[in-house]
Amino acid sequence: MKLLDFKEINPFSQLQTIRSVITQLLTETYAENKGLLGNLDRWTRTRIIAENVAKLELIMASDDPSEACYRDLLREIDSEARTGIYLVGLSSNSNHLELLQKESGVSGELYREVPHIAQHEFADESAHSSNDFDLVWTTIHALHDRAHTDAAVSTLIMSYLLEGADNANDMSTALRALFYSFHEDDVRRRHDIPPILDDQEIRDVRIMVSELGNRSGDYQQRITDIEQQAAEF
Repeated sequence: MKLLDFKEINPFSQLQTIRSVITQLLTETYAENKGLLGNLDRWTRTRIIAENVAKLELIMASDDPSEACYRDLLREIDSEARTGIYLVGLSSNSNHLELLQKESGVSGELYREVPHIAQHEFADESAHSSNDFDLVWTTIHALHDRAHTDAAVSTLIMSYLLEGADNANDMSTALRALFYSFHEDDVRRRHDIPPILDDQEIRDVRIMVSELGNRSGDYQQRITDIEQQAAEF
């Protein structure tokens, strides 16, 4: 998708321009029919677009749009990583998951542990799954795909605010490396799976994640704000 030169856009049409590009991005995502998002019903697709447009409006109305967008990106990539850690290493056409296999804190093998930890990490889904943990995997994919879509929109918005897609993409890539490493280590240590980061490395990761968590603010409150804004459309 070609980005417009933000400097050339009339200030009064900036929001409308980004809104149009967001709608185009999500429409293309649905049309690709890859993963669960392509199978969503029309109402859910419309809702996702409305919530991401609402997020854009809240960002642009804030005192510091770049900071507001960054906080949303933190929340969304954190949410993505919580289930994305189980998808790294599986056959996938997702570039972000393939890139993560190069990170020292991401093994690309945690999916192998799902049968052993599902009853603890996904208790309800595990209880109602067949022997192949079908509901567990459906839930993992669904949660990851939605969070990743929201993060893709925030990255797109950030590319306009920073006047460059490369800077925004680099930011998202760095955050993924951090949050995926953090969540994989957390799962490994809670389930007595040998960690891949040493004590000093995970200590540094935890400090950075904690600082970013404080910066991102209350997740649930932000979700509520976005939902309320979307309800006004």
